[in-house]
Amino acid sequence: MHTIAAISTPEAPGGIAMIRISGDQSISIAEHIFVSYNNLTIRKMQGYTCAYGKIMDHEDRIDDVVLTVFRAPHSFTGEDTVEITCHGGLYISKRILRLLFQHGASPADPGEFTKRAFLNGKMSLTQAEAVMDLISADGEAALKQANLAMDGMLGKQMNAIADRLIDFMSALAYWMDDAEECPPELERNTLSENLNEMQVQLDRLADEYQNGRRIRNGIKTVLLGRPNAGKSSVMNWLCGTERSIVTDIAGTTRDIVTEQVKIGEYTLLLSDTAGLRETDHQIESIGIRQAYRELENSEFALYVIDATTGLSDEDISIFSKCPKHTLILWNKTDITDAVPPELPFPVVMISAIEKPPLSVLLDPMRNIFGEAVTNRPQIMNERQRCLIESASHSICEARNLIDAGEELDILYTSLESAVNFLQEINGIDVSEDVIQGVFSKFCVGK
Repeated sequence: MHTIAAISTPEAPGGIAMIRISGDQSISIAEHIFVSYNNLTIRKMQGYTCAYGKIMDHEDRIDDVVLTVFRAPHSFTGEDTVEITCHGGLYISKRILRLLFQHGASPADPGEFTKRAFLNGKMSLTQAEAVMDLISADGEAALKQANLAMDGMLGKQMNAIADRLIDFMSALAYWMDDAEECPPELERNTLSENLNEMQVQLDRLADEYQNGRRIRNGIKTVLLGRPNAGKSSVMNWLCGTERSIVTDIAGTTRDIVTEQVKIGEYTLLLSDTAGLRETDHQIESIGIRQAYRELENSEFALYVIDATTGLSDEDISIFSKCPKHTLILWNKTDITDAVPPELPFPVVMISAIEKPPLSVLLDPMRNIFGEAVTNRPQIMNERQRCLIESASHSICEARNLIDAGEELDILYTSLESAVNFLQEINGIDVSEDVIQGVFSKFCVGK
């Protein structure tokens, strides 16, 4: 493969920048532009060693840098790799990159360094996907899940199930060659119980996919309530800033106000909406229609009730339109001792204008969504979910054949399909289109 190069740090001024080169010619290309201050040549450097020197364009000195060498196969990509750490000016890093291109390096495609690591057997496809999850992690839960995936936990679990299925396929092949002797593991009840156990594991992973998606992408949340319930005050409390206008005039909020809010390990993609009521006001009615559309597209609702006026028939009517994941905020407890009646969703009593700690919402959210920080590997993308569901379906097919009293040799095809789906999760026998699809989502330089 050709030698590639790219800037691996963000495209913005900073203290330092780093340019990465990978491929058979990376060392010889770097030697064209690097001169060490102790006369050390790059080709004589051992792996995992650094040299201090300068980048030269013929007679022009560009910058003082630290150059690090990684020898194949003991590098991130599995190839000879050179990393040049320079001062963080945009011009400097791009000038060095252009020099590398002039001496034979090619521009790296998005994710091409990680793609080469996968193709060279340095990591599985699930581990490669975890690289971007690690980069984009914005909290403890997302970071933990990304690290579990980087450690290969999901891949190991899939391999373990695939290996068990292969053992059953081997027993079936042996039995088909010698039909008079049926291995004990192929006894129908035993086989059905084992397949059911594996299917339960896969189904649990698929069921927990939504939790993994929430960890990665955030929870689309709508802030609802009748006019003057205090939604704008709640919005400002959650955002920690004056994000929405607060007045005593009902119907002040008309446009959708959106913000990203962090509560413990959860990220809320929060939208403040117009107060919900019947109105003849043309502009306010538009805002109310937008609020209902926002509600339809959300998976979590924070419903604010004014404790001084209590529950209304309008509130009860709106409850029927709320998602199953809804939390009621019984607001304005600073000016009333009114206790909420029995309500269809969990309730938190607050005074938004007093700005209580956001942690008051954390336990109720954990009760609604489950523990976000877990030691169990979770599915983190649609590709993994589809393959796991397909493997579960194939195992279910095999169990149905057993229950129907079919000959056991008919199971082989279903079990083989399940194994293929599970192995594809880790990148075994995947098409080039799948590989390109995974790595096209990466940034250049990673």
